[in-house]
Amino acid sequence: MTVARNIEAIMERKRLSAPEVARRAGINATGVYDILSGKSRSPKIETLGKIAKALDVPVALLFEEAEEAEIRREIVSLFARLPESERLRLIVTARAWLGDTTPA
Repeated sequence: MTVARNIEAIMERKRLSAPEVARRAGINATGVYDILSGKSRSPKIETLGKIAKALDVPVALLFEEAEEAEIRREIVSLFARLPESERLRLIVTARAWLGDTTPA
């Protein structure tokens, strides 16, 4: 049900209805409703890919646990608020923590 919860949360955040997501994804609205209700327990990855594209999110985001997704959103939000020079410093620091010597 993680996928259904994530789709529903993203739809709510973006103020999109199931029929609108279905239209954007080029699929039947019943398919979206079936995923959201849990009736479709194993939706095809192609269908989830279309829904993710309609929601303008990476398909991997549909599979994240809620806590992981919230942490990711907060990191992205905070990162976006930093001046560009500070973003670069943060990237260099994170790479150093990981032992990654790739230049920024």
